[in-house]
Amino acid sequence: MAGAHLDSWVAGDGAADNGAGSAVVVEAARILSSLGTRPRRTIRFALWSGEEQGLLGSYDYVARHLATRPPTGDAELDTAGPYFSSRAAFPITPLPGCRDLKVYLNLGNGSGKVRGLYAEGNVAAVPVLKGWLAPYASLGAGAVVAKPTGSTDHVVMVKLGLPAYQFIQDPLDYESTVHHSNADTFDHLRPDDLRQAAAVMAGVLLSAANSEKTVPGNVVPGRADDSDPFRYKDPSAD
Repeated sequence: MAGAHLDSWVAGDGAADNGAGSAVVVEAARILSSLGTRPRRTIRFALWSGEEQGLLGSYDYVARHLATRPPTGDAELDTAGPYFSSRAAFPITPLPGCRDLKVYLNLGNGSGKVRGLYAEGNVAAVPVLKGWLAPYASLGAGAVVAKPTGSTDHVVMVKLGLPAYQFIQDPLDYESTVHHSNADTFDHLRPDDLRQAAAVMAGVLLSAANSEKTVPGNVVPGRADDSDPFRYKDPSAD
């Protein structure tokens, strides 16, 4: 599965954030369709709404197809939306589709060329991801780093322990100039970089769909134990 958020910031066109990623997802789908590929597994493409309002589109998809969380019981958290309430909403109940998701790839950081994938802290996934990226090293897209990334739609799945990853991209002027500004306009996009990103995304998706290898997932998280360092257990208590 691959996705990007199809919404924008009010001050500009939303070309880099995230029309660029949305265009790459659509182009990757077109490439695979035009080649007549017949992958062993279904490849699904998503354009998420409401990312700028708190990942609302991807949270809704997760709740429908992957896993559910109960209300927290805290009225303030529950009304703030799932981006905030999910931090305290346990237990997580996996749905049947949770076991069917082999990998999710997200593109959410502008028009820069793809350089590889963030493994989102899942070191065990690095060898598999490197293998799927290997054919595109000549395009400059062979890196896999363990660093986790945040603030966009793959985070929803990462929080469930699912194999969801964000592409590494050249930063260009994304954070320095265009991100959430009135300069987020079409002239900040680079067509050649977008073509490269679409080719890499399409190829990695096809490799993943046909591969017998499974990306090692993280464990489904649970509620953290209370770990107040200033409270000590009475040794005489049961």
